[in-house]
Amino acid sequence: VAFTGHSGLVKSARAKAWVDALGFEWISGDRPAVRLEKEGSTACGVPWDGKEQIFRDVELPLRCIMEVRRSPVNYIRKLSEDQARQLTMQQSFVPMWDTDAAVMAMANVRQLVRKTPVYRVFCGPDAEDAKAIYDILVNHPELIREEAKDMKIKEGFVLRNVVDEFIVMPTGDNIAKFEGAVVLNEVSAFIFKQLENPVSRDDLLTAMLNEYDVDEATAAADLDALLEKFAEMGVLEK
Repeated sequence: VAFTGHSGLVKSARAKAWVDALGFEWISGDRPAVRLEKEGSTACGVPWDGKEQIFRDVELPLRCIMEVRRSPVNYIRKLSEDQARQLTMQQSFVPMWDTDAAVMAMANVRQLVRKTPVYRVFCGPDAEDAKAIYDILVNHPELIREEAKDMKIKEGFVLRNVVDEFIVMPTGDNIAKFEGAVVLNEVSAFIFKQLENPVSRDDLLTAMLNEYDVDEATAAADLDALLEKFAEMGVLEK
């Protein structure tokens, strides 16, 4: 199982939970090498170790790739081939200075996500969370949620907390296009933060329901209105 995701999501803690709770073994503390097979793919240990200082000369079938997200509830969503390709491309080594090698690397990524399932996994960092996700993957695949379209905040906008106010600030080229800054309330800022990485509308709603004491109908209506407002402001990429 390969854990991936954007920085700051404590991927190593979630991987360690699988080792501690399920008897898994480490292969690498950094990016492994992946070999494409006729059927599926193989994860291979490499000589570099990352901050965990784990590097083993081991090869095992790569059963799935899991993009981890923080969540107080444990569930899994399947990614579409296009979502999986974009994610895996961002997390892969692509030698852009060598056109031929870069094209081959991109083609390999496309083959990888066709051969190996890629999931977005919402979970906590503890042993019980690892067991819950493993149980869904192995024993209850029918609970894996279907793929859903993503949205995210466009590049060039940042959220800052200034004297207990949440303010969206444009950066770079957006400064000239965006009129000033926007002040958000706590709930809007929470949604903005979730949207800094690609996420579906349904997963945003789940996050709201877990974070705030609100009924689903009210949360859904408020969320849709906020997303429409973000789109009108030009900060939302669908």
